[in-house]
Amino acid sequence: MIKTPEVLPKTPEDGHDLLSDVLSGMHLSGTVLFRGEFCEPWSVAAPDGCDLPSVLPFRTEHIIPFHIIAAGGCWLVLKNEAPVWLAEGDAVLLPHGDGHGLRGREPAAAVEVGQLLPPPPWANDVVVEHGGAGGKTSIVCGFLQCDELMFHPLLHHLPHILHVNPGYDVGDHWLSNTIRHAAAEASQASPGSRAMLPRLTELMFVEIMRKHIQDLSANDAGWFAAVKDPVVGAALKGLHAEPMRDWSVQELAQRIGVSRSVLTERFRRYLDQPPIRYLARWRLQLAAQQMKAERLPLKTIADQYGYDSEAAFSRAFKRCFGLPPGDWSKRQRAE
Repeated sequence: MIKTPEVLPKTPEDGHDLLSDVLSGMHLSGTVLFRGEFCEPWSVAAPDGCDLPSVLPFRTEHIIPFHIIAAGGCWLVLKNEAPVWLAEGDAVLLPHGDGHGLRGREPAAAVEVGQLLPPPPWANDVVVEHGGAGGKTSIVCGFLQCDELMFHPLLHHLPHILHVNPGYDVGDHWLSNTIRHAAAEASQASPGSRAMLPRLTELMFVEIMRKHIQDLSANDAGWFAAVKDPVVGAALKGLHAEPMRDWSVQELAQRIGVSRSVLTERFRRYLDQPPIRYLARWRLQLAAQQMKAERLPLKTIADQYGYDSEAAFSRAFKRCFGLPPGDWSKRQRAE
């Protein structure tokens, strides 16, 4: 294992917020789909995130399903994963949008969620009742949708299940209150609930991402682990603070007080790429984000993000996103 070298303190970019940087480009939005009132015995199945739009009466992008247990408890069942017990006050996110099942303690045949939902349009808050006459479990079911373009670098190393039970950790008081508040708003339908619930679910997502970073060990890899590492994290802050600077690995290493070889080695350890390649991809993501927000000549975009010509920008863009920028923009507008 590589020993972590010391980093010179008080670098100019120490205050740069990397997580906010990435989240702000994801266009995150939360939706509470329905509140489930399930009585034993019961079992329901939810499709993969890529299939969920066929069930929903509105447009979606990358889907991250979530469930909040308002009362009772149930099992979460996911292919190739051990079943997870969800207790009252728990929340669970499925970052990869995997198809999954929720069931009670007693055996029952699974019913597809789509069969339980009323036909659209949905004018009011949807309540799904299902199961027998036994003990009740109340679940707030919904999803967060985001721009997959920006989320993909984070997605790769996230687990398939992000389960939090903040009631067991005194340090998670804020997260526990957010989950409890979201469950209450979904259950009571108070004035303003339909406006407040999406914001609460988005706050919950950010707080769960924070907790995920805190809980990572030194042996983990990926973007979140890189942020936590003193060397790579400091380098990422510099790159994100000044993405258009003409950085060299030597200059970046000197800025944070390590050798070139140490910086490159640790970047490969956490992100499987050298620093300058990461910077090039981040610039392309920023360019794509701007292309989605406004129509600008391709030459203007190429110049702004450091490319000598439209052709060079187009080649790099296609390598990164699979389509030339013009075709990619047309697809975005069509969607």
